[in-house]
Parts: sequence; structure tokens; C-alpha cells
Amino acid sequence: MPDLRYNIGQLARAAGVPTTTVRFYERKRLISPPGRTMSNYRWYDQNSLERLRFIKLAHSGGFSLNDIRAMLEPHGGSAAQCRRVAELIAHRLEKVKSQIKELKRLEKILGGDLQLCSAGRSPRCAVVGELWRAAKDPIWAWRDGPVSRPPKGSRSHRP
Repeated sequence: MPDLRYNIGQLARAAGVPTTTVRFYERKRLISPPGRTMSNYRWYDQNSLERLRFIKLAHSGGFSLNDIRAMLEPHGGSAAQCRRVAELIAHRLEKVKSQIKELKRLEKILGGDLQLCSAGRSPRCAVVGELWRAAKDPIWAWRDGPVSRPPKGSRSHRP
């Protein structure tokens, strides 16, 4: 099988991203063309395509560019590097679990409100009312994720 070569447009189409994304990842030093044509155009190979698809998948999965860079570093099976990658994945998994929990809570609120609206038993739009009530709950305060509730009976203050 002959070596496939892609120009930037072909690479972008094959990976399902715009060419600006390829250039952005190049500026961030996550991908680089393995060579240039005689006319000085960048060309990419199958490894470039696979790397770009990996970056796209990891980025859309919520990994930061620094996390992706760490995952892409050659490590030759180094135990320390494998532990670092495992920590990145574990941290991201915890965030995903938290997001799923919050999305399930939102699904329950919206599902119940939709039933009220559909039955015509709501004096006003219950969805908006429930969302306002939920928004007042401290568990919905976001920074790096939802904050945990203080234990019952404890005194907490808000800034």
C-alpha cells in the first residue's frame, strides 16, 4: 500500500475538523507536518491523521490541551508517565461522573415540569419556576464543578 499524503485541507476533511483547527493544534505544538513539498506546502501522513483524530476525541472529551500533550508525550512505557496519564484520566472521569449526576438531576426536573405543562396543570411555566428554585440551591454553584452540600446541622455562610 503506498504511503498516503494529505495536504492540510484533505487532512482536515478526513479528521472532520476545519483547517483552522489543524493550524491551531500546530500552533499549540500538538501536531506538526512530517514534511513539505518542493513548493513548500505542508504535507501530512496517516500518523498525522490518527494523531489529529486522537486530539479531537480527547479535546471533545473534556481533556485540556496540556492533558492531551502529556498523553501524547513519548514515554517508552515509563511507569511514571503511565501513572501521570492514569491520574489525568481518573480526574477527568470524576468530572464526567459529576456532570452525569447533575444532568440526571436536570433531566428529572425538566421531565416532571414537562408533564405539568402538558397536562395544563401549571398556573405559570413550571419549567422556569423549577429552574429558578434549583438555581438557588448551593449544589448548583459552579467553579470546577458542583460544590458539595454542607452537612446537615452545620453552619455555613456564603460569600
